[in-house]
Amino acid sequence: MKSLKNLYNYFNLLSFDVVIGAIAGMLFFAHILGLTLNIEIVVVLGLTVWVIYTLDHLMDVKKTNSQPNSPRHVFHFQNGKALQIAVGIAFVSVLILLIASPTLQFVIVPGLILAAIITCCLGLIYFYGKKIAFVKEFLIAVFYVLGIALAPCFLFEKPIPASFYSLLVLYFLVAWINLLILSYLDKESDQKDGFDSVVNWIAPRKLKKFILGLGSLGIILSLYLLFSQKSYFNIYTSVLLLMLLIHLVYFLDKKNQNVSVRKILEASFLLPFLVLLF
Repeated sequence: MKSLKNLYNYFNLLSFDVVIGAIAGMLFFAHILGLTLNIEIVVVLGLTVWVIYTLDHLMDVKKTNSQPNSPRHVFHFQNGKALQIAVGIAFVSVLILLIASPTLQFVIVPGLILAAIITCCLGLIYFYGKKIAFVKEFLIAVFYVLGIALAPCFLFEKPIPASFYSLLVLYFLVAWINLLILSYLDKESDQKDGFDSVVNWIAPRKLKKFILGLGSLGIILSLYLLFSQKSYFNIYTSVLLLMLLIHLVYFLDKKNQNVSVRKILEASFLLPFLVLLF
């Protein structure tokens, strides 16, 4: 049992749960449109998400001369060189797959445009972090949702239904709330280490109210969709509503430790796999 727990801790520290959550999200939106995605698309998304998240953590720890406080940043601080090599290999692998695989040709141009925008934003956050820290979580949520919806949208040959975009907005709210909660939970360690996040701009009390406000907006949107859209889309709305409620319940429960809350919230992004059973 202890070895399994240690294995999961490494799985979490390496952001592999985030990667699988992103894949679940992409398959979720593909399922809405009745699409079956090739394994190459899944692999490229997984590697890309891992590169972005790992690069973000490595950029964070580069800002500190001493060992960081949070377990995730400690891991990246101690294994920086190995992770940099792994990021380079993963990045080259993505490029090779995009060039060599005929099934991925459609995503090269939009994918490169999105990747360039993400790279520019990461660079701006790195060099001007304190000045634009208030938009970091928002931008990450936007790019995350655009990334997982990119392939399904470009592969779908018919007009995309309006409910798809509504669910995209709801998913974005869940992703944004997730990032804001994690920033709220990490506020003390981030401040000690000098890492930039929304807490540099918004006091914790106001941030908590903002998170609850976004959560309320998400619940209202979910209920509206459940009663206004075709019944076909209700299972998708229900899954996203469940993810949202998990975030709000664990955020408001003061008994839980930050580390366990983080793991549960990140694990909630695996729930979209449930739609594959239907």
